[in-house]
Amino acid sequence: MKRNNLKLVIWLFIIGVGVFVLQYFDLTQFTPDKIQAFILSFGVWAPILYIFLYAVRPLFFFPALILTLTGGLTFGPFWGTLYDLIGASLGAYLAFGISRWLGRDTVRKLIGKRLQSFEAQADKYGFRTILFLRLVPLVPFDVINYGAGLTKIRFRDYAIATTIGIIPGAFAFNYLGSSLHHIFSPTFFVAVGFVVLLSITPLIYKKWRTKKNEDE
Repeated sequence: MKRNNLKLVIWLFIIGVGVFVLQYFDLTQFTPDKIQAFILSFGVWAPILYIFLYAVRPLFFFPALILTLTGGLTFGPFWGTLYDLIGASLGAYLAFGISRWLGRDTVRKLIGKRLQSFEAQADKYGFRTILFLRLVPLVPFDVINYGAGLTKIRFRDYAIATTIGIIPGAFAFNYLGSSLHHIFSPTFFVAVGFVVLLSITPLIYKKWRTKKNEDE
């Protein structure tokens, strides 16, 4: 068996184990309240468990949004954001490392050839490209994680840009998660406003780029 194929088999085995664990602990319902109950059942270790779940999440492509809302619901907007930031950063670093370990050909089999322009930009403007894509989510979070590992960007630049860039999104969705205790309260609507503003940012950017290109 070729080395790249062996790596792919190992990674798929890890994914299979993760899916089994999700099934075993009944975390496949993808509802923040059920995941919250599971996390809180660990008592004082709950924050560590939450960070761990977020850190390994990219291995199993578990929806990041669900965990982020759970963080706000469980720990509040500020502690939730902090734990989210730590876990999401570790998960992004892990995915980056796995991508480099698996190699370009193997990762391309998994995410396709949609990242040619991203790779070119990241090779030339590594830190700036990653920071921009974290702040303006034009590309799915995990695609950036694995795609960045294919580029020549230095890990240090990737790590710093990732951690800084995910702060606004982490706070917005943790704030929304914390407001789920009191739906339709003023806090809830403020949180929804943050999320809407974050969500329309890529649309505003695309419109601005289109107008700029037309003017040029």
